[in-house]
Amino acid sequence: MIVYLLSVALLLLILEPLFTYYWDSKKLRRFPNASFLSGISDIGYILKRYRGFRSKEIHESHQEHPVVRVGPNTLSFSTPDAIRAIYGHNTPCLKGGTYVTAAGTHPSLLDVVDKQEHARKRRILSHAFATRNLEQWEFKVTDKVQKLVAQFDLLCHDKEEAIVDFRMWSNLFTIEAIADIALTVNYIDCLHSGRRATSMLIWSTKWFLSWRFVLKKLPGFFQTQWHKGQGFDEMVRYLVQQRLRRHENGEQLEDFVGCLFQDKHGDARNLEIAEIEAEVATLLDAGSDTTAISLTHAMYFLMKTPAALSRLREELHVALDGSQEVAKYATVKNLPYLHACINESLRLLPPVAFGLNRMTPPEGLTIDGTWIPGNTLVGVPAYTAHRSPLFSNSEQYQPERWLEDDIKETQGTFIPFSTGARGCIGRNISYIEQTVLLATLVQRYDLSLVDPEGNLDHEEAFNLWPGPLSLQIRRRENC
Repeated sequence: MIVYLLSVALLLLILEPLFTYYWDSKKLRRFPNASFLSGISDIGYILKRYRGFRSKEIHESHQEHPVVRVGPNTLSFSTPDAIRAIYGHNTPCLKGGTYVTAAGTHPSLLDVVDKQEHARKRRILSHAFATRNLEQWEFKVTDKVQKLVAQFDLLCHDKEEAIVDFRMWSNLFTIEAIADIALTVNYIDCLHSGRRATSMLIWSTKWFLSWRFVLKKLPGFFQTQWHKGQGFDEMVRYLVQQRLRRHENGEQLEDFVGCLFQDKHGDARNLEIAEIEAEVATLLDAGSDTTAISLTHAMYFLMKTPAALSRLREELHVALDGSQEVAKYATVKNLPYLHACINESLRLLPPVAFGLNRMTPPEGLTIDGTWIPGNTLVGVPAYTAHRSPLFSNSEQYQPERWLEDDIKETQGTFIPFSTGARGCIGRNISYIEQTVLLATLVQRYDLSLVDPEGNLDHEEAFNLWPGPLSLQIRRRENC
């Protein structure tokens, strides 16, 4: 009997997607497939992760087709008009069901689907993420840069020239910085590997809850990654409880959680503790990983482009006082070439490269001149948008493009933090951390690749994870 039931279940598992494909009630078969499996299963989307750089493969499909089918109910677009239709402020599209699966009982600003609930959350959090508040917290970033510099100085002191994995150090820096900004804690130690394992599957299949059970049983990479991150939620709960006790004991702390406890007038917000935990978890996870990825890519391109490194160093030499151990944000926040280098690396290798899914409204939606049926998942990969013909020599690292007047024409296609009402609220934190750290390191050290001919490896899950970035570092004279 059990064998019979299993056989029937297996047969249905095979026949259901085939039936859906041939029935084609939404007429999606008219769009070219990203892979031979795209029309019948999301598994092809997962398999692309093992064949290399998923968003790059999809971009190659977009070289021939403006719209590509990446799953049975998922379409990838590639044009500026599609960006406006899918992500713009007036879009009728909602975040897809995968966000609901990821969120759990208390969605964060990142996960929440309902537009009114999102607006409520954004109003609460906008105070915390206001540039004025973030600049008041600059001392927290400075403290973490000083700690990193102290470690690099120690390494350079022990050896005339030291070798460091900048990817690892940048991640340690961003974890420390965001923990202090969020909770006023000076040390946090948690691997985000579990989040990486989750995201590989959750953005690829509607059967995540079933896959999650299987994932825990699989040997090798997936099981190792899953178990490494099992303590993340417990850690967040513990840290929030500790921060709440400090608040109840009368400590006046300037941090992100303080803005969740009370508004700018000092009145209690009375949010559920689970909602606060959800927001803190998102900030610790997304706020550390994406900035570390951005820093790694920015440093990689500078190392690969000596002319850009030299020009940046000249700009910093004029702007910075050599006696400062850490660059001040007020000094570097408006340096044009520093920002150009950061934006150009974000353009070429955005931390989230794939198309963030949105669900079309039940009545359907016209996207880039093509009517798309309702309840279809749609998205525009940032990796592809950033290679729009609007960017000349789009595959080349050219920071100078951001200093030209016509760069304004590309504004709608530059989406490393997404765009519209659902754009990343934490982008200012990222820019503060990146500008201060990069300016400090480039001014203080001679930096070079251990392997000048090598390329940076990547693993794409939700984020575009870079591999190790081995650098030789040496203290510069009089710096």
